[in-house]
Formats: sequence, structure tokens, C-alpha cells
Amino acid sequence: MIIQILGNDGEYLEYVEFALDMLTFLTYFPLQLTPQIWEAFPLLYVAFENWAFDYMILMAPPLNNFIEKDPQHFLASSGNTPEGPMKYIDMIFSIVSKTVNDEDRSSESEQRKALSLYMSVLHNCAGQVDNYLPTINDVSLAKLGRQVSAENPSTRHMIYQVLGSALYYNPELELQELEKRGVTVIIFTQWIKEMDVMENWLSQKLSILGLLSVLRIPAASLPQHVGTMIPNIIVATVKLAAKMKADSEKAQKDDEAAIEPEAEAGGDEDGEWEGFDENEDVTNPNDEAYMTALNKLTAGGDISQFLLGEGWDDDFDDIEDDFHSPLDNVEELHFLNDVLKTAYQREPEVYSQVQATLPADIVASCQQLFVAVDAQRTTSS
Repeated sequence: MIIQILGNDGEYLEYVEFALDMLTFLTYFPLQLTPQIWEAFPLLYVAFENWAFDYMILMAPPLNNFIEKDPQHFLASSGNTPEGPMKYIDMIFSIVSKTVNDEDRSSESEQRKALSLYMSVLHNCAGQVDNYLPTINDVSLAKLGRQVSAENPSTRHMIYQVLGSALYYNPELELQELEKRGVTVIIFTQWIKEMDVMENWLSQKLSILGLLSVLRIPAASLPQHVGTMIPNIIVATVKLAAKMKADSEKAQKDDEAAIEPEAEAGGDEDGEWEGFDENEDVTNPNDEAYMTALNKLTAGGDISQFLLGEGWDDDFDDIEDDFHSPLDNVEELHFLNDVLKTAYQREPEVYSQVQATLPADIVASCQQLFVAVDAQRTTSS
């Protein structure tokens, strides 16, 4: 049914949203994807090219699922298009490029969703897509240049997620790409500046993973102007990691505080609920959340998120709500701990000098974070 809807030149346009929602589930829950499900992949591209350009936000989740579930099949496969055979990965890059560059037809939200597909490729295809880094940088940095003075930072922060993913994927190659364009210091300086105001958890995490990946390169191999930024990188990432840790602990405490004993929630000492007064409307918080979600869906929200049962009152434009990848298993605190300790062991003289330039509060924060990581690892083991 999905293949019929996607493969008939828009003849069943009124059913496309439902087909994409179903495809999201059929590619998310199974451990392995069947050959029949993979038949939908090239159809998504052909539909996007010909009549479904406006459905990017609903196409991105199943495309991400395809890439994550079987990256080797994704990289090795090709599909038929009206122009001839085309590799699946080239389909992805064409979709992203056309969405990001055609600003008359696509919204900022759609462009951010498209850029997340770059992250899917980088996170799931480690060491196998080096030759695509130039294209990722060409598209992302051109968009970043158009976003320099934008009042809303969401798209800039999305691009920093892509750059952080590229640095984590291969810091040497990504630095070479930035250096070829002569933008390394400008981008790093602005990126570090904006880390103080990032509210998106995924932007924060990928900023830490990306910028700290620079320290995985021996200092002697870094361009001089990048080497001089090492103290700034350490200060910014340690501050952000400490903030993320504090925010996580606060959220956990808030969740625990919100859980009340059943008797207390019931009303009186006997645990009996007294109900509503005659002049009160009968209300239910869950029902109100449900109706709010339905209202959002009728206004163009993504029904797949609603059906998953999470985030009824969240912003449907938030990439981190439905983006998942192998980096979900990388703990930013552990990464910071390991990168800094490895760098110091590799080049003790260099990093002793770096440490001497760091503010005392940053050194103290480092020590506290290291202790916290050691405690977590001891507990988990």
C-alpha cells in the first residue's frame, strides 16, 4: 500500500502523510528491514523530486531509520530514477542540497530537518563517507553564511550540530575542509560564543563532542591559529558539560518531586477522591494534553511523534525529539574526561602549559567532572 501511494506520481496525494507515518513505524521498530521495505527508499526520492517537495519533515524520520538500521546496505545500494540508476547516498545528498538551497520553497524548519540527514550519514557510516565531507561543508557553510545575522539562532545551531558531527567523524579531514575555506577561526570563535545560549540538548552535546575532537589531533599537527584556541575550546566545553550535568540533575530532582504518594494525590487521609464541585468543570490533565496534541496535528504537526506517545506539548520542530543515532550511546562527560586525559598523557608538556592558562574555576570544574565520571563508571561496573 505504501509503495502504491509513493510510486504513482502523486495520484494518491491525499494519503501521502499517512503512508509516510506508517513507513516511519515500519522502519523504526523492526530489528531488520525487509527487501520490500527497502523498495520504498528510491520512491521517496522520486516523490520528493517530482511532487512531494513539501513533505520533507515527514520524509526525514523514515530516511534516518533506513540509514541507521542498515548503513552497509544503504551505502552499497542504488535505485532507479527517471534519470537512471542512482546510489541511495546520492539521493540523500540531493534531497538535502535542494531543500537547503531552495529557500523560496522550503521553510527554515524543513531545512533544519534536511540537514539532520547529514548527521545520520556521519553518525552511522563511520570512516566510509570521507569523499562526501566537501559537499557537507559546501552546503552547510553556505547556509551558515546566510544565517550570520538571523535573529532566531535555531538554524545556526543546527549547522553547528552538523559541523560537530563532521569533527567527531574525522577531525583531521574536517579541519582540512575548514582550512581550505579559510573559515576555521571565524567559525570556532562564533560557535564558542553561542554555546553560552544554546538551549537545545543535541546542539550542546554535539558542540562538546565536535570541538573536543580537535584535541584528538596532536598539537604539533594543528594549524597554529587552531592550536592557540585549545584553551578556549577547553573552557567552553567544560563549562557546557558542567551546565548539562547540573541541568540533568535538576530535571531528575524535579521529576522525583513531581511523583506524589497515591494517598496524598487522592485527597483525604483515607485516600478517597472527593471529585468536583457542582459548579466545576470536570477536567483531566491527560485529556487536556491529548486535545492539545490533536490541535497541533490539525495545524500541521507530525502525527508520528503523537502516535509514539511522547512530547504532546513539545515543539514539533525540535530535531532532537525524533533524531536517534549511535551517538546516543556516547556520554559527553565521559568523552570530555577521556579526551582531556588522553591529550595530557600524549603531550604532557603542551597540556601542562595549557592548564596553566586556564581559570581556576575551570580547573576545579574539570576535577569535579573527572570525579563524577569515575564514580559513574565504578557504579556501572
